[in-house]
Amino acid sequence: MELTQTEYLAEKYVIDLFTRLASTYLVYHNLSHTERVVGHAMEIADHYRLNERDRFILSVAAWFHDTGHLITDIALHEQASVRLMRSFFIDKDADEALIDTISECIMATKWPTAPKTLLEEIICDADTYHFGTKEFEITDELVKREFQLRTHKNYAHWCDDTLMLLKSHRFFTSFCRDKLDKGKKANIAYMEAKIRSN
Repeated sequence: MELTQTEYLAEKYVIDLFTRLASTYLVYHNLSHTERVVGHAMEIADHYRLNERDRFILSVAAWFHDTGHLITDIALHEQASVRLMRSFFIDKDADEALIDTISECIMATKWPTAPKTLLEEIICDADTYHFGTKEFEITDELVKREFQLRTHKNYAHWCDDTLMLLKSHRFFTSFCRDKLDKGKKANIAYMEAKIRSN
């Protein structure tokens, strides 16, 4: 199996899934989010100078990590993402250990996260990268809107829950801690001010 070609095919496969199966309620967990996670994963991978195989694992895991949102409910989407990834590899000449490692990276993004390897730490940090950027003010509203559309609930305590999430969250890689912890503190202050003004 040629890694670069297979990575390209995985990207095309996921883009096709999002194009065919996208729902109007996926205002956050959509192709744009997936592309950002892939980009951040590769940024962190560059910092750690990962080899070609590890970069491939990380890239494919990042492409597939939220595809399960297209076919199942929120609570089970990681397992569904793994199933979609495994179906992609059915006709590829990939060793089982490689596919298992990609599966483990996808499952590592399930909350509460507890990554066991550097690759799992990287994908978890790439998935929550926005917690440490100004983009968080936009993404938090999109996640809330998506949850409302999907569950038909109001989420009166959303800001309090978001604040708890930010405070309990940690970046696992030193790269992301150094780059994003300051921004995350600013987002905590932003949420605290928002709660006070409500």
